[in-house]
Amino acid sequence: MNELLKSARKAAGKTQAQVAKETGISEIAYQRYEYDMREPGVKTAIRIAKALGRTVEELFS
Repeated sequence: MNELLKSARKAAGKTQAQVAKETGISEIAYQRYEYDMREPGVKTAIRIAKALGRTVEELFS
C-alpha cells in the first residue's frame, strides 16, 4: 500500500472518489495507485499531487 498517498489523501480530508473525480480518473484507477497495484503516468501523478496539495516526489518517491 502506498502509505504516503493514503495519508496525504486523509490529511486533505478527501475520499478516494473525490480525488478520482478531481483528477479525471476512475475511482478504481485511483484505488490501484493507492494499493500499489499500478503506478500513474506523469500527467496523472501531477494531477493527483495537485489535488492533494503535495508534490509528486512526496507522494511517489
